[in-house]
Parts: sequence; structure tokens; C-alpha cells
Amino acid sequence: MPVGSSVQGWHRVNGGVASVFGVHLTPAKSVHEADDISQIPPSLYFENDNLKATLKKLQGVLDGSGINDHAYAETLGLLLLWELRHAADPKRSSPGQVRGGLTARQLKRVQEFVDARISAEISISDLAGVAGLSHYHFIRAFKDAVGRSPYQYVLSERTRRAKELLLSAPDLSLADVALAAGFGDPSQLNRVFRKFVGVTPTVFRREAGSGLP
Repeated sequence: MPVGSSVQGWHRVNGGVASVFGVHLTPAKSVHEADDISQIPPSLYFENDNLKATLKKLQGVLDGSGINDHAYAETLGLLLLWELRHAADPKRSSPGQVRGGLTARQLKRVQEFVDARISAEISISDLAGVAGLSHYHFIRAFKDAVGRSPYQYVLSERTRRAKELLLSAPDLSLADVALAAGFGDPSQLNRVFRKFVGVTPTVFRREAGSGLP
């Protein structure tokens, strides 16, 4: 919980072991904001597998066992808000559902923004602002247009940049490659690179070098 905030509530357990995972949600600045859940009534003793899965992923980010990436954490936060709204009213669809993807102009602006800031921190809020859409609208529209989430797209572009550096600057350390491509550290570079390329950066560099005349 952030400093200055608090959580309250109760639960009853008849034997066994139980745990409570509290999440602090900052109040919306406007009652018209799409992610405002202040009007959702409290719910007790309900099961929601999607909400549980999102909370487990978020817990992994907080305790260090999950992915350590700002954009990933922000995506989970937005997903958590939607899951809470949906848990309160299962008939409710995603707020402000967008049909179709981004316009060509919006997509180009987002791609140019990512390319220009690939070595810096990139948040979902930044990308949504570039496209001129709300968080929810942007995430759905971007996935419709590109076929992957904004977070996955940013990771793929960071990986592409890392590949370029590994080929063009063979003397550059993995730590420097990670920094230049926007990864938090070499371990994140290794994990993401292997996911997208199939091998580690070290193996990729070695195999690429062995093929040179």
C-alpha cells in the first residue's frame, strides 16, 4: 500500500490458512473517467477466475517473482480495473468498446513514438495519449490493428533494436545493449530476447558472427 493510504475490511476463515491481497486504487479525477469504479458496490464471497489470475500476476510484479516492467504493471492495473467492473456486472462489456483498429495515422504516430523513445521508459498512458484515445479504447484498438497488445509490441521493438546492436556493435556488452534497447537489465533482455528470437542474445551474437566472412 502507498504511504498515507489504508485498507480496511474483514474475512472469516473456518480452519486452514488464508491470505488477503489488498490493492490501493487512486480515485478517478473525474466521475466521467472510464476507469472510475467508485460506484461499484462491495462484493463478498464470489469467485472470478479472470480477476484471480490478474491479481496473481500483479502480486508477482509486487513481490519480485514476476516481470519487472513499468508498462507491464500498468497494463495489469488497467486490466484489474476492468475485471473489477466486469465482476460487479458480468453483463457489462468493456467500457467504450471500439470496433476496428487504429487509423493509419494513429498507428504511425504510435510506431514513431516507440521508435524515438525505445531506450527510455514507455508507458501505456504515453501511447494512448499519442493516439488520442483512452486507455481502454487504445489497448483494444491497438490489438485489433497490430495483432498483439501494446506491451507485447514494445517488447518486440526493443528486441528488434537489441538484435541490431548485437550485429552492428559486437564489442558492446549485454548490459549496454539492454540499456540502449530499453530493457531494465541483462536478465530481462535475455528472457524477452529468447521468447521472441528463440535463443539468448549471446548465442544470437555468436551464431551471427560465425556466419560473417
